[in-house]
Amino acid sequence: MIDNQPSKYAVSPPIDADVVVIGAGPAGMSAAIELATAGCRVIVVDMQPSPGGQIFRAVEANHAARPNTESLLAALGPAYAAGFELVERFRSTPGIDYRPETTVWELRADGTVGWLRDMSAGYLRASCVVLANGAMERPVPFPGWTLPGVLTAGAVQTLLKAGRLKPEGRIVLAGAGPLIMLLADQLRRLGVRPVLIARTDTFGDKFNALSKLRIAALPALGKGLGWIASLKMAGIPMLTGISNLRAHGVDVVESVSIDVGGKNMTVPCDMLVVHDGVIPSTDLAHGAGLAMEWLHGDSSWRPKTSSEGLAEAAPGPALTSGPCRIFVSGDARGIGGADAAMAHGRHVAASIIRDLGKSISTKHGSAAKALSIAMAGRPFIDAAFPPGLAGRLPEDDTIVCRCEELDAGTLRKAIREGARDMNLVRGILRCGMGPCQGRHCSITLARLLAEEGVTDRPHLPFRARPPLRPIPLGALANLSGLDPELAHIVSLDDKPKASMEDDAHE
Repeated sequence: MIDNQPSKYAVSPPIDADVVVIGAGPAGMSAAIELATAGCRVIVVDMQPSPGGQIFRAVEANHAARPNTESLLAALGPAYAAGFELVERFRSTPGIDYRPETTVWELRADGTVGWLRDMSAGYLRASCVVLANGAMERPVPFPGWTLPGVLTAGAVQTLLKAGRLKPEGRIVLAGAGPLIMLLADQLRRLGVRPVLIARTDTFGDKFNALSKLRIAALPALGKGLGWIASLKMAGIPMLTGISNLRAHGVDVVESVSIDVGGKNMTVPCDMLVVHDGVIPSTDLAHGAGLAMEWLHGDSSWRPKTSSEGLAEAAPGPALTSGPCRIFVSGDARGIGGADAAMAHGRHVAASIIRDLGKSISTKHGSAAKALSIAMAGRPFIDAAFPPGLAGRLPEDDTIVCRCEELDAGTLRKAIREGARDMNLVRGILRCGMGPCQGRHCSITLARLLAEEGVTDRPHLPFRARPPLRPIPLGALANLSGLDPELAHIVSLDDKPKASMEDDAHE
């Protein structure tokens, strides 16, 4: 490898860093460490107040608060504790400019990042960008899902890790996926006893998934079986194959009803925790004009990338020209969990370092092998825990767009009356125009369009344009780092003057 070779990612105007990393979760931290160790100038922007992402959220603070947090750390388990070592390495690696509590409100394929912190905002530019903004839980509208007391499993974990809060009262967990089992076991360790775990997956799903089981996935399988065994030994009721989930209540959730074994049952509860798997967070990728693909079996989008994570620009008009400089890593590219995210972060970093002409200790092969091992269990998990709550589309009176309070019936009516495109539905009804900008309703709307027979155009999210996150007008008026070309305003004086001969009016 020859140092100082010209980079194929050289940009103009001058860059602020070799690489901007968006997100300080497992993938972002791992990529930043590798890049900085190789001598790259790295800026890491992160919405959170401290590094860790969702899975290692507040791990520094919880370690610093020992012995008061010993029981919490024991309940969260060794996988959470392992994140502390990664955060320490991230903090101690020279050359990483870490910027917490910083929101990305614009992203361009040419390596331009619009940032916001408090009332300050501006642009950063880099030879390339590593987009590692993680995943989100699959939004699943069902009757009563907007009631206070209905939370996602990820929200409960956030309250545990960052707030050190334990839920109280009668708790029901419903849905599918390993996170349901993990959270239930964590609650058990903290002395919180759910009244019911209602799983949509079945024994048949597990049997059919056996053909996808690989030797490298056995440790993950053993971990899952251990959670189930611990919950059963604790006497916590568990049902499988449930459907038709409904939450009931007036001002708060008061009970939950489900169908199981051909019968309907109602369970009083004070909190309903739901989970139906996780999907990539694609809002920044889509907003940057990256090509997206719709996964029919998973009912979600993901960005199109190479194995190294280099993204593709979507066809059509774009804000910028030239090669795409964005790499997507970790769960933002495809769901794999913390170990896979760390491995892919290193893999992406190795590719970037090679292209920047710098030497690196981590080889492509070793990072790729670690990624392959970490992802070995994914085919089995996907088959064993298929989307359950999302297996059926919402009834007409179920709210789909929470921001604008639009139900499925209203959306279906608009589609049947000729709104055969997501953006047209948005223009007519304002679906996806609230604070979440469609992050929670776009998937369901795409499925409703398919239900109504819209097959003449590919599934695409709502058309995205900046700002992708709310930004105060005061911050917008005082932006720093503007691109002179993109900020150039053509005034009336700059326009050509029409001559009398050009006047077509008599």
